[in-house]
Order: sequence, then C-alpha cells, then structure tokens
Amino acid sequence: MFVLIASMRILHAQDDPLKDVQGAVEALGRASTAERFQAICDLAKAYRAAGQLDSAVAVGQRALALATTDKDRLLAHSQLARTLRDGNNAESTQHHARESILLARALADTFLWIRSEHLLGRLAFQMSRFDVARKHQEVQYELATASRDTAALVILYNDIGNAHYLEHHYDSARWYYSRTIELIHRDDPQRVGIRMNMANILIEEGKYDQALQELALAGAEIPSTQLRLRSVYHNTLGFALYTMERYRDAVKEFQRSDSLNQAGLKDLGLSVENMGFMADSYIGMGDTAHAYLAMGQLEVLKDSFNTVANDEHMLALEKKFETRLSQEEIQRLDAENRQQEQRLRLRNLQLYGSLALAVLALGGGLLVLRNLRQKRKHSAVLERLNTQLQDKQVRIEEINALLRMKVLRTQMDPHFIHNCLNAIRALSLKGDHERADEYLEGFARLLRTVLEHSVRDRITLEEEIAFLKDYVKLEQLRLGDDFTWSITADQTLIDEEPQIPSLLVQPFVENAIWHGLAPKQGPKRLDIHFTLHNGTVTCCVEDNGVGRSPKAPTPGRTSLGLKLTGERLELLTERMKSEGGFRVEDLKDDEGGARGTRVVMGLQA
Repeated sequence: MFVLIASMRILHAQDDPLKDVQGAVEALGRASTAERFQAICDLAKAYRAAGQLDSAVAVGQRALALATTDKDRLLAHSQLARTLRDGNNAESTQHHARESILLARALADTFLWIRSEHLLGRLAFQMSRFDVARKHQEVQYELATASRDTAALVILYNDIGNAHYLEHHYDSARWYYSRTIELIHRDDPQRVGIRMNMANILIEEGKYDQALQELALAGAEIPSTQLRLRSVYHNTLGFALYTMERYRDAVKEFQRSDSLNQAGLKDLGLSVENMGFMADSYIGMGDTAHAYLAMGQLEVLKDSFNTVANDEHMLALEKKFETRLSQEEIQRLDAENRQQEQRLRLRNLQLYGSLALAVLALGGGLLVLRNLRQKRKHSAVLERLNTQLQDKQVRIEEINALLRMKVLRTQMDPHFIHNCLNAIRALSLKGDHERADEYLEGFARLLRTVLEHSVRDRITLEEEIAFLKDYVKLEQLRLGDDFTWSITADQTLIDEEPQIPSLLVQPFVENAIWHGLAPKQGPKRLDIHFTLHNGTVTCCVEDNGVGRSPKAPTPGRTSLGLKLTGERLELLTERMKSEGGFRVEDLKDDEGGARGTRVVMGLQA
C-alpha cells in the first residue's frame, strides 16, 4: 500500500497554464527574427506545462529545424527529450538526450549534460537495465561533484536511494537517503518524504523503535500549514503502529490523518486507505461491530473514489492525446499563413517592378514558377496536417475503448464487495458468529487484494489464482463441508507467468457458487482450470450445480457481475482485434437432466 514518498517533489502548479500558452503565442507574434528561436522554445515550454504534449513536440521540432548554432540545437534537443519523457516515448527520448550530451560536452555545458544523463539513467532504470542506469549515475556524480551542483547531487542521491529501496538493499538505501537529507535545507518538504521512506525501511526490517524515532523527526519538520504532509505523516505513523499490533494507537493515528485530510485537500484515495486500515485494526482488536461499520463506510468511500477517478482520468486522457487542435494552435497557424501570404505579395510586386524594364516575358514566367512552388509547399503542409488529424482520430477511438473498459472494471469492485457483505450478514443472521468473524477476517485480507488489483489493468496468472483461492475459501465457510473445489493451471502457463486482465474470472466463479451450487442439495463440486489454447490463456469454470433451468431456485438476485464481465471481454476482444469472449455450456446427465454448468472464456488482453 505504501510507495516511495521521497521520489516525489513538492511542485507548485501554475495558476493558469492555458493563459501562459496564450501569452507565449502572442509573444511569438511580436518577436523579431533574432528573437524568434527563443520565443518558439518558450511556446514549447508553455505547451508542455499545460500538458499538451503533442503540440509541445511539434513546436520543439520546429525550434530544432530553425536552430542555427550548436547552443540553440542543444537547447532544442534537451527540451524535446524532457517533453518526450513526459509522453513515455522512450526511444525518441533516448535519441534527443544522447544528442544533447554530445552537444553539451562540445560546449562544456555541465548543467544540461547532467540533466540529459539523468534522463537516460531514469529510462534505463524503468526498463530494468540497472547496469546502464548506474553508469549514467556515475557520470552525473562526477559532473555534479566537479561543478559543485548541489541540486543535481540531491536528485542523484535520491534516485540511487529509491533504486536500492526497490531492490531491498536497505542499508545502501538508508545511506543515500541520509546523504540527501544532509544536502536539503530543513524547510524543504522533501526531507519529510525521505524520512518517511527510511521509516518504512525500518518497519520492513522489524526495527520498530528506530522507525518511530525517524517518524518523530519527520513530524517535527512538518510546518503546521502543510495539512497534506501532516495527513500523510499520521497515516505512515498509523501503519507503523498497526504493524506493531498496537491497534488502538493505530486507529487514533488513522483518524487524525483522515481529519487533516478532510480539512485540507480531501484526497479520497487517502481516505480509502485510512478507512481500510482502521477496519483491519478493529478486526485485530476483536471489535467486530466497529469493523463492520468501517467496512460499510469503506464501500461508500470506494464508490466515490471510483467516480472521481473516472472523471479525472477522462480529463487526463483528453489533455494527453488532444482530441482536437487547441484554439491557440489554430490561431497561430492562421496568423503565420496570413504573414506568409503578405510576404509573397510583397515579393511578387518587387519582382514585377525590377523585371518589367528588362524582360517581361521572362519575369512573368519566373513568377508563375514561384507561385506554383508555393502552392505545392502549402499543399504539402495541408496534407501533413490532414495526416496528423487522421492519426489523432485513430488514437481517440482507441482511448475511448480503453476508457469504457476501465469504467466497466471499476463498476465490478462495489458489486463484489456488496456480495461479500451480504454473505457476512447471512452468517450473522443464522447465529453463526464464529464463522462470521472468520469470514470477516478473510474478507479484509481479500479486500486488500481487490484494492491493489483494481488500479492495475493486468496481473500475473499466479496473482489471479491466489486471489481466487482466497475467495473460494470464504465461500466454503458459508456452504459447509459438502463443498469441494480445485484451482489448477497447465505447467506451461506456470513457467511462462502470463499477464491477464484483473478481476475477470471471479464473477464467473461467484455465479457458479451462488446460482449453481448454493441451491443444490448434496455434494457440491467446483473446478477451475487455466490452459493455453492457440496462444490465448483460456479459463474453464465447471460446477455440478442445478444448471440454468428456469425452474432452478436462485438466491433472489441477477448476476450483474456476469453482465459486466461479458462487456469487458467484448471490449478486450475488440481492442486486440482477435477472437475471444466466453461461452456457457449446460451439462446433462444420461437421462437429459441438468448436472451442472461449464463456462469457457478467453483471457487475451
């Protein structure tokens, strides 16, 4: 549940990025020939700050084409590298970063050289090329030390510390974090994040007393006005106390964190995390009543979180992929076209006047040829713009399909939680409080897994099998000893560890248990098997229940999860342009009676 806080800087967002873009466009229109290159670079920076990366890349490439000196080319390559990094274009980022390094070395520009090495090191680390990343870090260290660039050393030490943290080299991570803290001013909020990282390392090592001491130092450095940081601090302190099984103290810290969060930014993600740990703490205290109430509040918070996340994701996708050219871009292109036409008319008049006294025929021929060339040039520009618009339309359609799939997946989380809470309520109404407590404890662990899987498009087959086993064990508590089950996979799949869509198989398993096996009298059997068929991971869910006969009794509800899962599979199939989906087979005995149901689905993602 915890991430590297120290790797995030406290950034102050611009008041109005779009207003800055408009100002940069106006400045470009007023710029002289000597000022034009810098004005174009400023416009590219404004587009990047506003999140309009496609426009930023296009303007950056134009700046590179207009660069006349090595210094200008260095600035253009460096800016393009940072913009393409933001757009996750690794190959182009590497190209422009390497060009920046070559030019920076030739010009002895240590500042941009260090920043380009940092870009390449980050990319190598993200691609798990740790040896290459360390070579870039060594170069950064030598340059930053020689030039006494403290800001570069802070970034470098923090990156190396984060890398060792992720690789579980805790001693090395603490050393680099300590060096980073020494170089950062006491008022810098990043110190708090790094101390929290060090506390998390100590918690994972079981050194709880030292972790609490480190957190005490972090708490003392947080300004009272930084509500967000204080809220995260109390959340981290609560997690440390929870890990030490000091559940009552942990609940107090999570409540303080949530109170500060509500008074500040009202981060729903942090509220969900606080409520989840409070529920776990109540379970550890044996307070079933408060745990049940916390679970209900967690369900409400998660519904709100999913709604807000979907809205924010839609805005982010629209900004990232630019569903249409911005109005400022259109105005800039129109202004440049008018200026170009004015220049052409002026040149034509000058040419006619200078050649009229000489050879009128030759002058007319040259003018016609010049006009034809200009028309071809404009036609080529229009064709490129049309091609760009067509490419954007294709990407928009793909984004819409991805977004519909994410919305369907997030709808399944509250549906699954609702069913589990109903199962707990049913056991409580029967008077089986011991099994209800056991079910609630297992559900808490399962909910943690659902929270982790709900923010990921795909998970490994091993993670999916582990999740299904936890869920079926819970249902076995409700159905009793006459319910048996098995979950298996071919050895080939176990060795290859394929990635499959998350939270896709569980609704079919739930449907088999609730609609097929629960109404049946006598032995109940459920078999789940994963195979590889024609390059596609295939899952078979088979039960010996009452089948799909219209007269078969049901628990009194429709299978919403099955409907949502079917729609997700259709979207996945459409996106991959391959055959997929699922089919349901009714199993019959020798006399034609129902003896169960088999569901076979393709999990190609």
